[in-house]
Amino acid sequence: MGSMVSGLADAVLGVVEGVGLSSDTVARYGKCCEVVVEFCDRRDFDALPASVVDEFVACQQERARRGEIGRNRRNALVKTARMMLELQRTGEVAWRVMSPGSGLSESSCEVLEQFAAAAGLDVAPGSVRLLAGEIRHFLVYLDRIGRGALGAVTVDDVRRFTAEMAPKRPAGIGNVVWSLKRFFAFLNAAGLSDVRIDGLLAHAAPQRVRALPCFTREETGLLLEGIETETPCGKRDYAMVLLAVSTGLRCCDIVALRLDEIDWRRDEIRLVQAKTSRPLVLPLSALAGNAVAEWILHGRPDCDAPEVFVRLQAPFVKLGNSTGSTLMRRRLTRAGIEHVAHDGKSFHALRRTAGTRLIESGAGLPLAAQILGHARINSSRRYFAVASEQLRQCCLPLQELACTKEGLR
Repeated sequence: MGSMVSGLADAVLGVVEGVGLSSDTVARYGKCCEVVVEFCDRRDFDALPASVVDEFVACQQERARRGEIGRNRRNALVKTARMMLELQRTGEVAWRVMSPGSGLSESSCEVLEQFAAAAGLDVAPGSVRLLAGEIRHFLVYLDRIGRGALGAVTVDDVRRFTAEMAPKRPAGIGNVVWSLKRFFAFLNAAGLSDVRIDGLLAHAAPQRVRALPCFTREETGLLLEGIETETPCGKRDYAMVLLAVSTGLRCCDIVALRLDEIDWRRDEIRLVQAKTSRPLVLPLSALAGNAVAEWILHGRPDCDAPEVFVRLQAPFVKLGNSTGSTLMRRRLTRAGIEHVAHDGKSFHALRRTAGTRLIESGAGLPLAAQILGHARINSSRRYFAVASEQLRQCCLPLQELACTKEGLR
């Protein structure tokens, strides 16, 4: 058994034990470490090269596909191997509450990281995440069709990928096209590919914009009333929902909100938006402030995390990216609010609700855009589309229009 690989396994297991996870979870990751060590031992590797991690990940993906192991087991094995690789490369590793990835090879992960870093020099962090998400799909597609090297990618591969993604993007493939253009410009500049796709993707179909609904006042009331505020989970959910409805903050900003970003003396929240990187100052209402204070004082675990909202089980760290959807699935059901896929009743609908209430109260678009933190006023126009009373004021009278057909009288 390779001594270096065994040492990496022991170190990773020490990290797992040190974050306060349950004994069952620690034991499960101990078994995962043994699997990785055995995998390397069978191949006589004393170290853990990236190519071996790629092979190990592919092996676990195939085992999961055949039904030999479940998804959770596969994720734990993949995460363990990548933590060991990170430790070998950097000399340190930290426990992260995250998915182990979407099955990308190690080389594809490196290219994606380089592309995201380059894109981050001239676009906002939210746009970087969008770009990385679309290109991750493209790289997974390339791995699936056997394009081992980016230099082997052809124009036909790009064309087939866009055709495959079109049904999955009912609002249009504008984001896919934009991401591919930027990605291949990056590859061309880095000398990783000589394929030029500007001509192929010169004319993308215009994006179809749909005005999604917000929650009615009755639904908002049912949602809040259905949250049990006696439990820590209820206190946290209640505070997050109230904060979203009263301020219009995005879920990513609420999840990332730090304790030092709340000015209790001035009843203000001061933060930098994750999507636009723009600073934002918002008033903190008494109702939302009391709910947040109740969570912090009587529900939040005693931990060193700087974020306001943290996990209720060890490790006590920042909530994950899927928090909003998980919270809404749980709370909509309990509130008796009907919800089906793609009906717009998501955590982001709370932001649309706040925006619509602003418009209904008589606030103009410039003020609504400022409060919602939109970089452009046009981004706030979608909220006006669901303000029914204000739309009725825009209707033109029909009395002066002559009826030319008897059947229409």
